[in-house]
Amino acid sequence: MKKLYEKFCKFEENLALVLLAGLTILVFVSAMMRTIGFPLNWAQDAALVAFAWMIFFGSDIALRGPGLIGVDLIIKKFPFAVRKIIDIIFKAAIIIFLVILVVNGITMTIDGWDREITTLGISYSFVTMAVPVGSFFMTISMVINLIKSVKELLAHKKGAKTV
Repeated sequence: MKKLYEKFCKFEENLALVLLAGLTILVFVSAMMRTIGFPLNWAQDAALVAFAWMIFFGSDIALRGPGLIGVDLIIKKFPFAVRKIIDIIFKAAIIIFLVILVVNGITMTIDGWDREITTLGISYSFVTMAVPVGSFFMTISMVINLIKSVKELLAHKKGAKTV
């Protein structure tokens, strides 16, 4: 299962990079075409779709790192066990928030299915679908981080050396 998750993480990183590169090229080409008098009317909508997905995939990638969320100036003054407990509480709160985003994102996607992006001829739900899908992946990443934090706290309580 760990290998599958690692492969997915690599795929997600590559997809986010492709979306970022595509978005950058698309916006640049669109601006150039508009400047010379041939606007690409669909480019803004395509950029919106790419941007939504890129943000949520990029957020998942960022959440996998250990130091994303924290007020280091204050927290580092506490003992290790207190820091870990605060970390666990924050991660649990983030997981709750992400689950709410998944549930509400699914509702938002279903409600917006009939709304169409006319220049692309697709449902607006392809944009809003980034919310529940991305939040689901972020939830998985946060649960993994939460489990690591709990294991570190338990190891510390047993007297093992931790970072």
